[in-house]
Amino acid sequence: MPSTMARLDKSVDATLGEGYGTVTIRVVVVDKAMSSLSATGEAAGMPIDAEAFETLPESGKRPVASFLEESKRGKMCCVFLINGQRQHGWDNQFIVRDLELKYLRNRMVVVVDCDGLKPETIAELMQGSRSQFYEGNVYAALESRVVATLKGDPDLHRLEEEAEDEISSLRAGDEAVKAALDQLIEDHHETAARLYHGHAQAGDSSRQEGTGGPLSQTTGIVRKSEAGPAASEPVLRFSPDVATIRLKPDERRQFAIFSQPEPLWKNLESHDVRFEPPLKELEVTRKSQLLGEEIGLTFIEPKEFDDDAYPIETSLRSTVVFKGYPEPRTLERRVVINPPKTRTHKPSAPLIDEPTFIKLSTREPIRVLIGGPDVHVKLRWDGNDELVSGSSPLWTMRAGCESPSVEPPLYLTKPTDGRFELLIQPVAGLNVGDRLEFEVEAVGPGRSLTTSFVAVVIEAPSPRRLAAKMPGGGQRRPPYDLRYVDRTDWVEKPCCWDGPWSEADPGSFVPPNTTSPLTIFINQDMDLLVSYRERLLAKKLSEVTITQRITNYTAHVAFHLYQMYENKKTIESPPEGTVEVPPEGQMRDEIRRVARTLLKLMEVTV
Repeated sequence: MPSTMARLDKSVDATLGEGYGTVTIRVVVVDKAMSSLSATGEAAGMPIDAEAFETLPESGKRPVASFLEESKRGKMCCVFLINGQRQHGWDNQFIVRDLELKYLRNRMVVVVDCDGLKPETIAELMQGSRSQFYEGNVYAALESRVVATLKGDPDLHRLEEEAEDEISSLRAGDEAVKAALDQLIEDHHETAARLYHGHAQAGDSSRQEGTGGPLSQTTGIVRKSEAGPAASEPVLRFSPDVATIRLKPDERRQFAIFSQPEPLWKNLESHDVRFEPPLKELEVTRKSQLLGEEIGLTFIEPKEFDDDAYPIETSLRSTVVFKGYPEPRTLERRVVINPPKTRTHKPSAPLIDEPTFIKLSTREPIRVLIGGPDVHVKLRWDGNDELVSGSSPLWTMRAGCESPSVEPPLYLTKPTDGRFELLIQPVAGLNVGDRLEFEVEAVGPGRSLTTSFVAVVIEAPSPRRLAAKMPGGGQRRPPYDLRYVDRTDWVEKPCCWDGPWSEADPGSFVPPNTTSPLTIFINQDMDLLVSYRERLLAKKLSEVTITQRITNYTAHVAFHLYQMYENKKTIESPPEGTVEVPPEGQMRDEIRRVARTLLKLMEVTV
């Protein structure tokens, strides 16, 4: 059994409005290796936003199962305590629906201690006629405060980003792919599919005697229409077409921006690439090509960079003006920078009884969203935690704000290992564009330490309507060897086609010889497959659903490569006459078309 450990364990005090009192919110996120998840694995719990086509296990053990009540008596992952006893609870639907942390739903536990509420407030919540809290005004204030406090927590956001980062690179399980491929091959031989018909192939045929050519087939076409006038070409395209660009420190990634149709790139007048907000540590290289431009991104991490600043988010915006088209073409992609998974632990500064500094850890600019969740600003100092704890602490922490409109409520958490947070509540009355000047001060015996920063008030992004055009019983199975290649293997691994591996190749095969069986290669980093995984992740599908779909794709591509080998082997020894063996370039184009069609079919049939 994989061991369970806490990735996050923190407590925050929050004050309810209307003078109801205070609550203490403790949130714990446990860790479990993603490799332990499988299509029949242990990620139980149906999320509230699960689509009808998602495959989610109905039973199994979650990472937090040992901390929750037995299923017979409830599965509340968020409980409300009074005098140490549970009086109310929520299941993990609120994690998905309200906090928008879908990939933490089975790893997260929240405990809300309500002992700090005023007696009359507790009396309104706990009415004798009810087994849980009375859902009135006090309950609404309590619910909104819990959601607002947790939704803006950068630690939860970081863990969700890490989970998405792992899911975005999910690979199909080798055993699952082989099992599906074996079944496809078995079914293929049981139906005794004929390569020829009529006089060219003995036995029953599904086609009329003497009729040449392929079977005719009528298929339905699925189209996605949008209201409003359609935009005219050209449009900008991104390759690989990922919804989110995910970077690691000091690792270079390359992308291409080009036009559709591609020849119109020759009519380029100007091309502007910007990042909002700008990152001084992000190294951007641009290389012009005949039909596009190559963009290279590398995040250079400074030596004294604080890990609390991760994840770092920005947006890439590409704006192009073409000759003869007055309107500029714009393309945007979200950029997220996460620390590497195998990072060497950085030793923290030693904590002392005579602290010397207090500084900001959160990356600026800091933005306060009107009507949004609480803003968590991370800070740290080099003083021992005991200096600000106890009934008569030697040091005290306080925060102030200068605002041109309304001063938002501020709350400081207790330091843990020298790190603490300032919570800012975006109350009504703040105006868009206001610059809020904050100062955090630690006051001790005969001295004080201060740090200051500025936050900008912004409004929520307005909804936008986007229009996009999208391209539109015979012999038993022989032994085979299924292998996977990725970008790092493209130079070293052999390819049976007429050239080296590229981002457009889904796979290939090498015929058997005296020392090895039929070898089928699957390219895990084909650009269309990478884009498909990103689209599944953008829809917030479950880990099990994403893994199952990647497995289905891999098995079907491997099965088609197997059929191509069977066809090649039959043509090389035809029953009569001479048939030309397809050249490798033709087979390469065929498997590309099959993979592209399969991915499009998987998109439109869900």
